[in-house]
Amino acid sequence: MSFEQLDIDSVIPSGNDLRILLNSDHISYGEVHKLLQEKGMYIGESDKSVTVPLLCSTLLLPDEFSRLIEASINRELKPKNKNSSVELVNTSKDWTDPIRNLDFSDDLLPHKGLDITQFSYPPFVEVESKKSVKITYSITSKKYNEDWIKSELKYDAEIKITNIKGKLKLDFYSTHTSKETESINRNIIRKITTALYTEKIIDTENLNQICFKSFNNHERVRFFKRLTAGLGKKLSNGDVDNIEITFDQSKQNLPDDPKITWMKNTVKKLKIDGEKLHEIFLISDDMYYDYYYIQKMDIEYPFKIGTNNGSTKICFFFSAPSKKEEDFLKGELTFSFIKTSFDIPPNKDAKIKTHEEINIILQNMIEKSYQTTLTERNARFQKHLKRYKWTIFNKNPGFLLNHFNFINLIYTI
Repeated sequence: MSFEQLDIDSVIPSGNDLRILLNSDHISYGEVHKLLQEKGMYIGESDKSVTVPLLCSTLLLPDEFSRLIEASINRELKPKNKNSSVELVNTSKDWTDPIRNLDFSDDLLPHKGLDITQFSYPPFVEVESKKSVKITYSITSKKYNEDWIKSELKYDAEIKITNIKGKLKLDFYSTHTSKETESINRNIIRKITTALYTEKIIDTENLNQICFKSFNNHERVRFFKRLTAGLGKKLSNGDVDNIEITFDQSKQNLPDDPKITWMKNTVKKLKIDGEKLHEIFLISDDMYYDYYYIQKMDIEYPFKIGTNNGSTKICFFFSAPSKKEEDFLKGELTFSFIKTSFDIPPNKDAKIKTHEEINIILQNMIEKSYQTTLTERNARFQKHLKRYKWTIFNKNPGFLLNHFNFINLIYTI
């Protein structure tokens, strides 16, 4: 990474250039909000339509501007991980061939504003086995307003596609860094599913994804709470030390409880820092689950992998292309490593191997937690159906789930 700045001792950014930069995707809502707090301005609203004009009205010192840019760069360079899957029609066809033969030379790169993005090396397809394919690439991006700062950054990304023996499913594990690589990953995966669908290897191009809209409010809180449990002996029960909660404005009738009624019409978003936050009443008592949704949660897990013991802090959040409501609802569950510490520092290879194993455990933990959500949902559905009498069809759960609109039911108490 090369990083060239103007003289921060003599340059004070201001005016329209600063407003454009702060409103760009490169600077997060939280980074603007945090800088306002550092300048002594505490407001409950983090939306840029409110925070950016306030920050632009102050005198932004060069070192504050520099820290803002550095925070943005550090955030983008951290790898972020997503899981998705698609069902195979059968296992007789070789699904790796269509992927191996794909041409990724067409326009996968995003184009936006002043940014210039190029491939450092284009997507490379490596068929590791008949059950595993890995695609890696790297981009170089020149960012930000050239009047203020020149920044040329390199971002890596990876997509791994696997098929577990005996299962009619392809799992996609994608890793991105910047918004650009996240967008490119989406384009690559879309191209892969289109090719597999054309070859009749899968029966739909739509991925199975864990998105914000995959849950109702109650299910979403329970899902996040289950993530704190870890998985097996290698990743133990974790502690929550940061939660971002947004109250559902469509829920008008809050419980008549002084713990929460004071928040009505006063609090939209709540960020809580501390320790063992999974024990606070909003998380521990399910009577509140319908009235808010979790946007982000940081969990620190103890781990014991081979001879290596330590702890790792993971951030779980929903990543959406934009803040628009339709995009926000499509936000995909994403996780990233905040920090990992070892009781006894191992060598570099052992660190990498431990990190990879934790990554796999987290993917399995997410899948298990989501399957539990679906199982609970199906149980509620079956319980609901028992309140009806059947007049036409025999009970057949599979039929019911797919053709509920065609069933003639009489409600009974």
